[in-house]
Amino acid sequence: MSSRRAQLLSLDAMVSLVIVVFVFTAVLNTSSALKGEITSMLGWYERANIADNMLDIMIKTQGEPADWYQSPGSVKIVGLRSDSSLTGVDYKRVKALALNFNNKNVSGALNNMGTGKDFLLEFYISSFNVSIEGRFPRVHVPNITFADKKGGGVRFDIQGSPNGNDYFSVSYIKITKANGSVYKNENITRLSNNLNIEVNRGDIVEIVTASTTYITTTNAEVPSGLCNSAYSRGNTCVIGPLPENTRITIYATNPQSNFKIQLENKNNWKRIRLTSGEGNVVVTVSAYDNTTPKISSSYTFYTSLMEKKTPTYWFAVINGTPTQDRNSVLASMDRSPWIEPAERRITIARLEYNLSAGPSATDPMVYGLLTSQLPQGAYLSVSAPNSQGNATFVALSGSRLLGLMVYRDKTGGILRGVLVENRTSGVVLKYYSGTASSISIPLKDIFGEGSGMVLGLWFYSLNGWARGDVSINIEPSIEWSLKPKAEPALVKLTVWDDS
Repeated sequence: MSSRRAQLLSLDAMVSLVIVVFVFTAVLNTSSALKGEITSMLGWYERANIADNMLDIMIKTQGEPADWYQSPGSVKIVGLRSDSSLTGVDYKRVKALALNFNNKNVSGALNNMGTGKDFLLEFYISSFNVSIEGRFPRVHVPNITFADKKGGGVRFDIQGSPNGNDYFSVSYIKITKANGSVYKNENITRLSNNLNIEVNRGDIVEIVTASTTYITTTNAEVPSGLCNSAYSRGNTCVIGPLPENTRITIYATNPQSNFKIQLENKNNWKRIRLTSGEGNVVVTVSAYDNTTPKISSSYTFYTSLMEKKTPTYWFAVINGTPTQDRNSVLASMDRSPWIEPAERRITIARLEYNLSAGPSATDPMVYGLLTSQLPQGAYLSVSAPNSQGNATFVALSGSRLLGLMVYRDKTGGILRGVLVENRTSGVVLKYYSGTASSISIPLKDIFGEGSGMVLGLWFYSLNGWARGDVSINIEPSIEWSLKPKAEPALVKLTVWDDS
């Protein structure tokens, strides 16, 4: 009996031992798996925190020192928060970071924030893009009143050659009588009497030429450099040749003597000449190319840039070295066992006032929200070398878009300006004459006289002159009349470890 009891006890003990071993093994396996999961979760949390912490520091602080963007080499902590907003990001800080990412102090500060990990930083910023298509008109006669020194009448005519009162061709003609009645093209023949159309006080004649023309005047006060020395003699000034497709506008102030439009044939309004006004004619004349460029702007939302994967600014730091080589970035990411992205939708506060900036279709010289009316008498001043060249600008005020060109046609000539708008094709809003060295354009002509609107000025292009030889100023400064304009944006940070 005792032998059988011992065998049973041994069998029970063995079964129990096996069960205990199984339970112990299961516990050990569970503990190892749990430990692995905890370790993996802690690693993920640590990696995810790098991106989130970096973004939080950059977005929620101004950095150290707070004015680091003015001297990027002094930075210890990169912060982007706006001075004027607790939640917005400052565009000038973002731009300073984007333009100085390879500064060793900047990349070093970012490397410390990222605890030595590799990262890619991208900014998608909503913004304007402006364009000018076509040619600005050259002004041949800048709204001059032809009169003698006492304001009295002079001889004046327009002709097809510099030596005689020839007929010339027109593609358009409009006569607005002093009483308000309007006659265009073939309808002007209704005004003719024996081929002649009288031009009376207060009448306005607008012509677009279809052949070369010349303006001849005697005893008139004409600005220096306007008369063609090859044809002008004594008190007689010949202006031209004015090319085909020149728009000429004549306002008759005091046509007292024989001032008429004469048709070559009774029913042919396309061939005319002006009979000489002798002695008592006073007219105000402008003449410029009948072409205006198309001025346009587009506003691109950051979401469109995201879809195209074209950030406004971007750079990466790999193993402590800054780079903008996309292939190197992708190769480094491929070598990493993990990649953690983070992003923030932000509001970026943009105020630009840099009159030393170079030409750009995207970066304005002046940009912001106009909080008060522009100062009385404020003007844009442009100085340029004494050689042929031009500078073009695009101006935005609210929804209104204009183009401005400052130019010099020939060495030694005066600077001229022409302001155009898209609303009416072929029509110049204003034209300006300067001196041999500079020209001033009233700001009210460019931006209007309102307030509470977005205001922008793009220095669009420069031809014939070096940027360092062109001076652009606004007098008095309007910087303090502007406040930052809020723009939607997104910042994205991707962190990995290519070690």
